[in-house]
Amino acid sequence: MNIEDWLIRQRELYQNLPDASPEISIHPVSGEWQPSTVMRSQFWWGGGASREACEQVAAAASPNLTHLGVLSFGPVQDFLGGGERLRDWAVASWLCHYLTGVAIYRWEEREGRVLLPLHQSCPLLNWLRGEPFEGDRFWQAELPNVITGLHPGDATWLENFQTIITEEWSRFLYELEEEVSQNYSPRLLNGPGWQVIHRDNRYLWSVYAESTPRVPETVNDDIKELHQRIESRKIGRNWQGTWWGGRTSPSAGYLSIWHPGLKPVHQGGTWGLPDTQIAEWWARASTESRHRLSGLIDSDDRLNSIEFVRRLASIPDIIQPTLERLWNKTPPACPWGKFPDRATVAAAWVVDTIDADLWNANVAFWHEYYLNRDPSYEWGMPKVDRPNSPNFAEPRILERRYLKDFLSPEDPTNLTQKKEQESQLQEWEQQVKGWESAIEWTVGWRGDGDNMGKWLSGDQYKTLKLPWSRWHPTPEAIAQLGIDPPTIPANATRQLDLPHILDLSLLFGCWNQLLYPLTEQHHNGKVIFAGGDDFLLLGPLTEAVSLTTDLYRLWRGEVSPLTQPLNSAVDGWVKRTGTEEIYPVPGQRMNFSLGVVIAQRRIPQSLWHRGLNDAYKQAKNQGRDRVCVKVIFNSGQSLDWVCPWRLWELLIQVPLQHQGKTDLNRWEKLLSYMESTRLQQSSLRTVQDLIQTLWASVGIELTWEMIRHIAGNDYREELENWSWWIGWISIMGFLARQQREREKWVERVGGTNR
Repeated sequence: MNIEDWLIRQRELYQNLPDASPEISIHPVSGEWQPSTVMRSQFWWGGGASREACEQVAAAASPNLTHLGVLSFGPVQDFLGGGERLRDWAVASWLCHYLTGVAIYRWEEREGRVLLPLHQSCPLLNWLRGEPFEGDRFWQAELPNVITGLHPGDATWLENFQTIITEEWSRFLYELEEEVSQNYSPRLLNGPGWQVIHRDNRYLWSVYAESTPRVPETVNDDIKELHQRIESRKIGRNWQGTWWGGRTSPSAGYLSIWHPGLKPVHQGGTWGLPDTQIAEWWARASTESRHRLSGLIDSDDRLNSIEFVRRLASIPDIIQPTLERLWNKTPPACPWGKFPDRATVAAAWVVDTIDADLWNANVAFWHEYYLNRDPSYEWGMPKVDRPNSPNFAEPRILERRYLKDFLSPEDPTNLTQKKEQESQLQEWEQQVKGWESAIEWTVGWRGDGDNMGKWLSGDQYKTLKLPWSRWHPTPEAIAQLGIDPPTIPANATRQLDLPHILDLSLLFGCWNQLLYPLTEQHHNGKVIFAGGDDFLLLGPLTEAVSLTTDLYRLWRGEVSPLTQPLNSAVDGWVKRTGTEEIYPVPGQRMNFSLGVVIAQRRIPQSLWHRGLNDAYKQAKNQGRDRVCVKVIFNSGQSLDWVCPWRLWELLIQVPLQHQGKTDLNRWEKLLSYMESTRLQQSSLRTVQDLIQTLWASVGIELTWEMIRHIAGNDYREELENWSWWIGWISIMGFLARQQREREKWVERVGGTNR
């Protein structure tokens, strides 16, 4: 089957088609044409199918591929969410990426062809195939947990293939065991302990697969139907694995804390394992970890077997030889040994604020004094570690748990050693008092595109009434080609085929190539994963507003640190800053929702992860094309506010008069006025008149005309909701308070804002 057969409806519109390929690129969302080297079109006809998309589809042209199939596995969010360290998130994301990559490799090894995701340039896949690959991207998680492809035979081919996820995961675990047992710590992880891990992980992944005969003319609708079938099977599924005897892990409640010899309940496992016995094992594990496993385990850790596997895989000297054992080839050097911890991410703002000498005089001294070793000057935060920047000591010493693990007595029952430890901890607390506020808050960003299912199915093109003619040559181009113009009904909306769906994947691959430099070079941030339109980022509190704003601008193609609109603005196309390259971005017709969660220092990471998922879902549930900002406090209380993107910059950067009042004072007064005014029933007019008076009373230079200029007649539900305005003021007051606290911190430690 030729590539033209995938585009049969488009091709039928033309006569006397030329053989030459065009030197233009067509945006898959807006349909705008540009002379760009990115997403260059394969045909003058065909609705803009790119060369990359056609190359992947051409590989699936064999007539033996008689069936279309979709495979998915989970529970991915549960796998990502459990954990105590930021590195656990990154490792879990990469392991899911790895399983998808291996599944794609095995699918094609068994004479099938994968259509989605777009994978031709994936470094992991190219490494598995023995082809050249981009080493810098090898450890970046980007593949989703859903595969769509063609396969030979009947539906039983896919049914038999379902076992591949479990088989490859088990194969990975056995090689991980061999590496750990032979070269690291046989005493820490003994034979019975590994039996528990293997039994537990046997129940980890649920795999769903659906298949249907291949019909090129209906492939788009068939893919949509297969995905819907799988989603309907996933809904309502709960954990069904074996319950193990022992205490429940704090970060994942469906499995028990792991320890050597842990047994299932039906094999004699008990609920009554003494706390002291668990504590003693983890204390010994922590001590041995310091010497053999690169600080793998903290004394306060209480991991289940699945979390334990992720933690083992996070050590470069374990994961690299494990992959080499599996595939008989050497992977690139793994960067996770320098992955930032939570304190490091939270303190990244410091390097832009005070001098390195001032910081090092205290932090480096405490590190050497209490931990008896030199501090690291590599943070794992790309902007902090950039060449020719001042060297700041890593802030790990400001986090009590690292000190506690180092000082933990060799014998937990020795009272003298325990008293010495407590004395040292008290001394440390006096020394660093006040400095720990530099690591008080960490921010996560979780976002993805809105209505992606509708974009992939073509429904969104109909909703937005995007005419099909945009994806075909203009009359001027047709005249130059010497072909008859196509006959396209005047009101026809865009028709989709498989290459166009792949172009959407290609678009988000381009987006991810912008996301990394924006987050890690222009902001003090770190990308945890970026797959398709879905991403998770981390950074300090100082980036909460600026990075959020730049994400929105970058997505829409507005002015950002990386992009500039074209001289004559074209939706979906931008110029890369400092170059002449014309580059695609999602653009203004495709919206996205973002959750921003600001977590206080002692918030469990699992709660933070759930908060991120809740925040971006809250943005979607309240209308999409919105950002939800949520603050989670150690007390368990939280603030949240969902803002339409069009109002974001106006409200988050609202101008203030600066005579006589601080920003914090202004917001606190406004909040007290607002809370004292109880509106039981409000109209837009009531809110408008009253709130504008209150703004003026505290020196906020905002008017209702400014709101209406941007909002038009939209967002009535938010604008006439008194509680929504209180949420905004609460967030602004929180940000102002934290700004004041940072300024006080700089003054207290003797620095000056740089």
